Amino acid sequence: MEYGYIKEGRVFRNPFLDFPEREIGTVRENEEVTINYFTERFASLQAEIEDVKAKIESQANKGSFLMKVVNLKESLAEQDALGDFEQTFRQLEEIEAGLNEYIVQNRHKNLQIKTALLEELRAVAKSHEWRSATAAIKEIQQKWIKTGAVDTELKDKIEGEFKELMDQFFERKASFYAELEKMMKDKEANYESFLKKVRDKLSDADPSKLRFLQKELMNEWKELGKVKPEKHSEYWGQFQGLLKSAMAKARGGQQNRRASSEQALKQKKEILEKLQKLSEELEPKVNLNHVRRDWKNSGFVQRDQNYELNNAFQEITSLISEKIFLSQLLNKKAPKDASVEERDKLRIRLLNDLLKRDMTELQNFEENVEKFNTAKGLDNLLEQKLQQQKRKVQVKRDLLNQLKRV
Repeated sequence: MEYGYIKEGRVFRNPFLDFPEREIGTVRENEEVTINYFTERFASLQAEIEDVKAKIESQANKGSFLMKVVNLKESLAEQDALGDFEQTFRQLEEIEAGLNEYIVQNRHKNLQIKTALLEELRAVAKSHEWRSATAAIKEIQQKWIKTGAVDTELKDKIEGEFKELMDQFFERKASFYAELEKMMKDKEANYESFLKKVRDKLSDADPSKLRFLQKELMNEWKELGKVKPEKHSEYWGQFQGLLKSAMAKARGGQQNRRASSEQALKQKKEILEKLQKLSEELEPKVNLNHVRRDWKNSGFVQRDQNYELNNAFQEITSLISEKIFLSQLLNKKAPKDASVEERDKLRIRLLNDLLKRDMTELQNFEENVEKFNTAKGLDNLLEQKLQQQKRKVQVKRDLLNQLKRV
């Protein structure tokens, strides 16, 4: 026999390459039947190898067959079969070498793909458009997962960079929505304050002005902005309950008279005149909380007068408040023996510092306000805060001009 021999009823396989002779079985029935049996086993091995070759050629993920080929090659030493094992061994070595070359090339290609995906992720991860950026990042992540491995020595570095960018983006996103949640809580606090104000106003409202008051309160309600639907429904129920209760009280004849619109207009003008005189002082001595309470209790005026009066009141109290704060700050900063001239110079310098701070805050707010526009229900809140910041800057500018004229 070419590939083995029979001795004393036992079947031996010839040595090949570095593999020694091997006993593979015993004679069954007769020698011819036995030889055919072990030859067929070798043919089965060859068929298995051909099947693996066909799959490698037909499938995209060729590298997955490397271990199968290695295992087949290593199993040759233990195979109980008769055939050209040397040629088979070299055939498997050739297939293995081809797969290794394929894997090297494929991993290089994978590195190029993942490097490109990493750059794409690096750009997207800087975005503040959370919805579109999240969708884009998930798409990149799916491409990353579908892309095969890279060289082991580069794997930790590139995978680490990818994970770090992902983590940084989602941490920023979580921080943004935490801030958004806080803003929503602040908005809910505005509703709570509004409902308290409604209770106070309706408790002693003049029945003859109740409908006008209800319209005014409804307009204020519309300006409160959006909160979560369940909280909005809860607050709406409370608001409607207060309005209905007030109407029922009015129909029952329970009336709490308040000043007429003419009297209210007169009182408000008197308050504004006093405040105008106070605003001309360098260091006004006044309790603005008491002034605001008097303004609130002075009653309602005609709608066409209400906006102008309230706006004037807001502007002048803001100016006085700024002067009071500036005086308190000056008293802390100025030396005890400072002259009037030195105090005046320090006052202007402190005001300049405060103005620069507020202008920087305004600039930062305006630059970042677009980041919040993707969240529903924030437009009114952001606009209010923006106008407040602008008012703070304008008040300090007006005060600075006033001080420079002194």
